[in-house]
Amino acid sequence: MIFTIPVTTRVEDFDQRGLLTPTALLSIFENTAVRHAETVGYSPMNDSLRNGMAWVITNWRVEMDRAPAYDEPFTASTWLCNNPRQATREMLLHSAGGEVLARGQAKLALVDRSSNKPCLPTPERLAAYQPEQRTAFADRLPRLRPPAACTAVSPVLLRRSDMDYNGHLHNTAYLSLALDAAPPEVTAAGVRTFRLSYRSPLRLGDQTTLRSCPQPEGWTAAFVRGDEVCAVVAVNEQLKPL
Repeated sequence: MIFTIPVTTRVEDFDQRGLLTPTALLSIFENTAVRHAETVGYSPMNDSLRNGMAWVITNWRVEMDRAPAYDEPFTASTWLCNNPRQATREMLLHSAGGEVLARGQAKLALVDRSSNKPCLPTPERLAAYQPEQRTAFADRLPRLRPPAACTAVSPVLLRRSDMDYNGHLHNTAYLSLALDAAPPEVTAAGVRTFRLSYRSPLRLGDQTTLRSCPQPEGWTAAFVRGDEVCAVVAVNEQLKPL
């Protein structure tokens, strides 16, 4: 089942050029997924607070073909892909005329909060979403890895307002913090693609640094706590698909 809703944006979702920001796009994708889950009876908030179960995003891949402009009407669509190896949520942004504006894919894991261990979703839970065979992307990319060598290291201040209902740094905050630290030349031409890999959740009070390195036409950074890589962000990668 493909779930589609019209998107209502806010002024703060747009940059100085009047175009949707990458962080706003990620937030739209996430909130569309939440609305979809609620329609099939599995509210992420209720699952977490009442049942102790939480869907955790392990990876994001997003590609923006054209950033929608302020006051431009567009819709967001999402569906669960019928993948027996891993739950993946597919996302598309469409203009009013049907043009694909952006694509997204999130890899998910169901976690028991009492033990903090992943568990398999029941067949009934998955069937409620009526999974589709199609995907938002026609190819796959190599695994996202931290930069082999760092050219810049900067401290990261984790704010209370950046935490989600699980007590972790919200997944969109990683992108926002990374883009704030990115060299101007990386973002000046616009963010066309980005990927995020979440390895270990950051929490309020964690002493964190961002270790980054420029890539051909892009930039890669790792959120590091002590010696542990907790997340990796890549912007405008130039990679050959697998």
